[in-house]
Amino acid sequence: MPTLLDEFKEYLRVDGTYEDTTLNTFLESAKTTLVGSGVQLPKDYYAVDENGEEKYSSHRLAVMTLAAHYYENRQISSQNAQNLVPFSVQTMILQLKWVDIDESSPV
Repeated sequence: MPTLLDEFKEYLRVDGTYEDTTLNTFLESAKTTLVGSGVQLPKDYYAVDENGEEKYSSHRLAVMTLAAHYYENRQISSQNAQNLVPFSVQTMILQLKWVDIDESSPV
């Protein structure tokens, strides 16, 4: 089973382990941002339901999309719009805020 870091590296098309520490930092920062936005994060991103379907692929995608934004925009500070949370992540946050992890269904 892949780890979130493995899947993120594939998502970015990054080979090797040279940037693993940095990539993990971006993943953890993305998770913190999502939690701070009201999203409950699963303990197991790769859990499946009784039909064998992935339950939390949307959560993984939100984490990876935001972490990729951090990876691609590493400058210290800037006043341009590229540093804002991407609209796609804002949309995911709004949808995921209503998911009860314990129930795995919208609240």
